[in-house]
Amino acid sequence: MSRPLLGTSASEIGIDRDDREPIQAQIARQLRSLVLSGRLKPQTKLPSTRALSEELNVARATVVEAYEQLLSEGYLETRSGSGTRVAAELPESLLTSPPRERAREPSRGTGRREPARPFRSGLVDWENFPHDDWGRLLGRFWRNPPVTLLEHNDPFGWLPLREAIARHLYEWRGIDCAAEQVIVTAGGLDAFDLIGRSVLSPGDDVWFEEPGYPTARRIFSLGGVTAVPVPVDAEGMVVTRGCERAGGARAAFVTPARQYPTGVTMPLARRLELLDWAAEADAIVIEDDYDSEYRYVGKPLPALMSLDKRARVIYTGTFSKVFSPIVRLGYIVVPQALVKRFREERVSHGAPPSLMAQPALAEFMGSGAFAIHIRRMRRIYAARRRALIEALKPGEGKLFTVDASPAGLMLLLRLPPGVSDEALVEKLEAKGIETQSLSSHYASRKREQGLLLSFAGFSEDNLQQAAARLIGVLS
Repeated sequence: MSRPLLGTSASEIGIDRDDREPIQAQIARQLRSLVLSGRLKPQTKLPSTRALSEELNVARATVVEAYEQLLSEGYLETRSGSGTRVAAELPESLLTSPPRERAREPSRGTGRREPARPFRSGLVDWENFPHDDWGRLLGRFWRNPPVTLLEHNDPFGWLPLREAIARHLYEWRGIDCAAEQVIVTAGGLDAFDLIGRSVLSPGDDVWFEEPGYPTARRIFSLGGVTAVPVPVDAEGMVVTRGCERAGGARAAFVTPARQYPTGVTMPLARRLELLDWAAEADAIVIEDDYDSEYRYVGKPLPALMSLDKRARVIYTGTFSKVFSPIVRLGYIVVPQALVKRFREERVSHGAPPSLMAQPALAEFMGSGAFAIHIRRMRRIYAARRRALIEALKPGEGKLFTVDASPAGLMLLLRLPPGVSDEALVEKLEAKGIETQSLSSHYASRKREQGLLLSFAGFSEDNLQQAAARLIGVLS
């Protein structure tokens, strides 16, 4: 059945629910075709994920996955306050245009994509990415792929990669798990969706940090659970407040290594308190550990799951921050007792992530190159973090206070009372600076004001210049 695509004049998307191709892949494929055929022009605004999901009568998470896929491929782009649009310059034009000529050509209107503006989130340092090594690994596996790879059908992912992930987690995060407990995912959206379908039911209460990660809250809520906001203090989620609001909750979603977005670390006593609650309430704790490898003071703290002796924790991680968002791979580690349930859910609903990068990533991790890359990038990011903190000092105390977490890839500027962070986000965007508001990470009306500054994808000089401009705007 075909339905008109909202906001366009002649485009249609057809959803075939009997096709073996996942619905999100159908949507992504047809949108990609519309873009390449010219029926969706560069900078055309697409409908919101909510509007398109209603138009197509599919789950919103399905449309979110399709959009995320096209964003990672470069066909779509997003800007704060302006929604999702077709990219100004498509990947095909980038691949067919000579690199040297592209570098010399000036930007003309919307015909050329502008460079990323500080302090855009989600970026990594591409200059120091191991492009040559990564390209050789991909070529080694796919120029003449073994039959075992071509006939691979394990819904949990390529076994050598799961083994490599298990070793990495033991060495870096203190988690003692078997490869059979590891599930390769297509990133956070896929992980959250799979967890929700496997262990939660509509109507379940789930604790979420307040402020917290809006995407996780949205994906789990799409499954019908009730999101219960639980305040965060200097030690992370306040367990006693969670018990007051919904002591019989089915689950708690937390970021204990570096709380998102405040950056605070949950100490041992609070972690044990959370685990005790989970055991007493017969609940689970969903630990999202998204960038803890990048810790600049001391060693990375052991994961919450490493303390769990009662099989209450489900652990999620991603390669987007620590390696590359383009790889679009992450993982879940589940208690042994839940392996069968997750496998059944993976088989019956939704396809596993692409196998293309998995063998190369397994080899990269197994050779030790992954650990070397993390250590190298940690030094680079530490220098950028120091440069940004130093550049912000002229505004410290007068215009904002800097929450400089000892880990992660961004800083939090807390604003004085009466200053609107949303208004500042728009004002800064007009000056070529891209930030996120702290208030947008709250579910309740009582919201603190602040700005989130990501520094990973920018040189020290760019960060210093952008910090000076930011201070000028705030002044």
